[in-house]
Amino acid sequence: MKEKINIDELIVKHLTDDVLPEEKVTLEEWVKQSDDNASYFEQMEKVWERSEGLKAFRCVNVMGDFEQFKARVGMKSKVVKLSSRRSLMRIAAVMVPAIMFVAAYSLYQNVPGFGKWEAFSTSNRVESIVLADASEVSLNKNSNLIYEKGLSGKERSLRLEGEGYFKVAKNPEKPFVVKVGNAQVKVLGTEFNLEEDKNSNMVMLAVTEGRVLFSSGDKAVKVVAGERAVYDNGNITKQALTSSNCIAWKTGQIVFDKASLDEVVETIVDHFNEVSVVENSSKNTELHITTRFNNPTLEDVLVELRIHFMKKFEINDNKLIISD
Repeated sequence: MKEKINIDELIVKHLTDDVLPEEKVTLEEWVKQSDDNASYFEQMEKVWERSEGLKAFRCVNVMGDFEQFKARVGMKSKVVKLSSRRSLMRIAAVMVPAIMFVAAYSLYQNVPGFGKWEAFSTSNRVESIVLADASEVSLNKNSNLIYEKGLSGKERSLRLEGEGYFKVAKNPEKPFVVKVGNAQVKVLGTEFNLEEDKNSNMVMLAVTEGRVLFSSGDKAVKVVAGERAVYDNGNITKQALTSSNCIAWKTGQIVFDKASLDEVVETIVDHFNEVSVVENSSKNTELHITTRFNNPTLEDVLVELRIHFMKKFEINDNKLIISD
């Protein structure tokens, strides 16, 4: 531990051009000792290079942040008599780069776009991305995906907000892990749809190929192709996947195969943003319909449903009203 602390201090001195010749030799020898040492040093250099363009550090709490920095590298506090402005400037010249180094490292580790993490977002349309491991991800509208740059860790780590369809490239040595809400999905290579409902804190999973491990805390369920699972309030339930309409946002196809009115309405609410509430005052019906739509508008669907179910289907302020 002592060696690591000294090395951190030498790296900082090296990056701020304040290293003595003998200290530089010590640092170079340490870097050559192992690949881990060389990787650690290279990572610190990259963080330092990125920090040069960050303007956010103009407003840092210099003394407070520097005390935290000294605690990390093991520097002891000294009483310094500031006899002139020149003395103050010399101290600031050492402190500010050190503070920038610590803050930049934090950004590198945690903030998408600055180093370790990348972000991919959608607004009003569906978009797709191919990741470094050749996995393909399609994001529904208004969704976000954060992932480790290059997927170079022991696991291929990602975080999803919204809804996405994942076609995961197989790699038995590096599990593909997607965190969403309070749950996560872990796979080696498969295809699945994953959706987070922030209003209810529910997470819905549908597996179309292969198998995945769906978990939250100490609860875990294996879900295979043709099954769906739902995380809700700390519990995970699993059932058969009866249709492919959960990925209609991606394929553009809505398929009803002997579907009841309840199943049809559930698909409409899930697929069309224009519908958020359903009011059904009609009589119960035993009718089931079989039909298919390709990239339909909401009105396209409602027109056909009126014929099949012989009921009124109207939209009023994002409310679907069904009546006889």
